[in-house]
Amino acid sequence: MSTPPTDPESLAKRRVPCMVSFLNPFRLLNGSELQPWTVTIEDVNSHSWDYTALHELVGGVDVGLPEPYNMVFSRDGCVALPQLPRLRNDLEAVEFFNRCFAAMLLGGVYCEAISLDGLDFGSIIDWKYIRVNTDAPASANRFHRSVRLRQASPLEAIALLDPRTTELADLRAAVTTGRAILEAVPELSGEFFLKGVTGVARRDWGGALGHLWIVIEQITSSLWEHRIVKPAMAADPIRGRVDQLADTRTFSAAVRHEILHQVGVLPRETLTKLFDARKARNALTHTGRHPTAVAAQNAYKAVTELLRVAVSGLPLPLLNLDLADHALLDPFASRTTGISPTHWMEIPKLPGEVELERLEAKHRRSLTLRRRSS
Repeated sequence: MSTPPTDPESLAKRRVPCMVSFLNPFRLLNGSELQPWTVTIEDVNSHSWDYTALHELVGGVDVGLPEPYNMVFSRDGCVALPQLPRLRNDLEAVEFFNRCFAAMLLGGVYCEAISLDGLDFGSIIDWKYIRVNTDAPASANRFHRSVRLRQASPLEAIALLDPRTTELADLRAAVTTGRAILEAVPELSGEFFLKGVTGVARRDWGGALGHLWIVIEQITSSLWEHRIVKPAMAADPIRGRVDQLADTRTFSAAVRHEILHQVGVLPRETLTKLFDARKARNALTHTGRHPTAVAAQNAYKAVTELLRVAVSGLPLPLLNLDLADHALLDPFASRTTGISPTHWMEIPKLPGEVELERLEAKHRRSLTLRRRSS
């Protein structure tokens, strides 16, 4: 058996530095060359799941980097980018990650925005595994660190038992579609779009509305340029007219929306949603009044409708996503559906809790007997 080379160049090829983040919510990625993921409740309870498989490289996706660079993924949703000069700034790196995630979301694969606390650093080993070397404090990063090191408690590791899964081929298709949408509307910031949708799913109505209104103005600017300014200049190039049409004091967002509606670009239903979102956004900005869920959701619907107009002819798989499938539940909403547990664990009792439960059960039984006898 030959001895592996130990010169610096050969070693450098075996461990390639990278920036790392994670797809959130947690999901596993499948690739055609990987063995199917299997884990049992016994593996979870005994900390014996296949941690190596979580590190396995699934493949790469073209995200517009110069050749030969790609964004690469491991099985557990770890996402790695090369440490190129243009990305060696924390804000630019996070923005680029979020733009790629926005492309996935637009292409129909749900994912959420990361912040600076979700940025890690690591290395690609032998082009087979992605190793994370730092300790970013975001909850997704902490979860992945614990399961990759087999240090997660069974309460956390139960997420490995029946996770959401996505095929790498579907992820590639989503990114390709999403990038085409972002390129069709260059004014659109993928990061603000992603943060706005994340806010809707997280029930952060103020954050959602604030970010989505930025997106609304960006898409509005694109529509105004292509549907109003350019046709006007082509038909009647009056001197100074471009400057006048570009004056946001005269042609504010509200005025632009109204004109775009009058010329048939925006339907009445979209105008209604924009009016509601703008009113709530102004109240948020000027008085600090928190918007309602309806106002934030109208802003999201307005964004999707504006996008549909702006990218006319391009598919918009985002519209097929049900955000409710990924959203936090209203903690005050009544629970009308039951649960069908497949596993259970004993919860340690607090002092006096066993006696309290016994008395509560006795009280419920007595109430039941009274109702039956009455």
